[in-house]
Amino acid sequence: MSGQDRALMGVLSPRGSRRGCRRPDRAASYGIAFSWGSGFHKYVIWYNKSAMNIEQFISDYRDFLQTNFNPERAEKEKAYLYSDLKHYGLSVGERRKYVKTYEKSIKGLTKREVLGLVKKFWNMPSHEEKSMAFKILKLHVAKLTLGDMSLIEKMMRESKGWAFLDNLIIPIMPEIINNNVEAYRYLKKWIRDKDFWVRRSALLAQLLFFRAGEGGDRKLFFDMAKSQFNESWINEAYKDKTDNKRAKFFIRKAIGWALREMSAKNPKVVFNFLKANKSKMSGLSFREGSRKLPRDLQARLAGV
Repeated sequence: MSGQDRALMGVLSPRGSRRGCRRPDRAASYGIAFSWGSGFHKYVIWYNKSAMNIEQFISDYRDFLQTNFNPERAEKEKAYLYSDLKHYGLSVGERRKYVKTYEKSIKGLTKREVLGLVKKFWNMPSHEEKSMAFKILKLHVAKLTLGDMSLIEKMMRESKGWAFLDNLIIPIMPEIINNNVEAYRYLKKWIRDKDFWVRRSALLAQLLFFRAGEGGDRKLFFDMAKSQFNESWINEAYKDKTDNKRAKFFIRKAIGWALREMSAKNPKVVFNFLKANKSKMSGLSFREGSRKLPRDLQARLAGV
């Protein structure tokens, strides 16, 4: 028996033994069972790979996408997201329900298997297949470390859109930062990048910290936000009118979004920042950042 066979083989023991094989739950029951003997001494071998046959899972998901292909929705979604990928037109809810069926099995994968599966899905041609990579990562987010940043950064730079980045950077980066504050160096690097999606990632990487009202580095965020008030770099990097407009919108919106999340737990901190920078920041960032402030603070800002 090869090493691979041994790795795939479940426990071999008599039926009824406390160490006997247990059939995995239905969603995870990929494998082949072999049995022989009878009565108490009947033996069963389950061949399985972390309770999941990974290649079968990929094949089944592709079949699911093809079976539920919605060409009209796919066309609209592709245009809305400015996407050059293939789209199947499945809603987020449909895909979430599908993943939920396999969640227990996915959670049973080793980190090595997880990263391998994530890379496979990320290298596939469709929006829905690439999206699966994020769903799998999020189920194992607690295992991610600074050593995984090369993969995270690669996926970030290849995402080119909010639909992917919001499902990668926002939920993943706080966990990696919590594991190692050295991860902040990536944010400091990203905020100087010539790609506006990368700069946006730097601004939103701490969003969950701000929402929770604890953790994160507010000073770093404020410094990064202020560095984006001068938009001359966008005019130099994006000569196309549409690209230029989109770059400014998404950077301005990201600043405002982060401030809005922060304002729920730290309204005075956000108020002071907005008061000090109102004349320097864009109207969009200011409006978004102040939208959830208490009315008395909003009234005071109106007079600034």
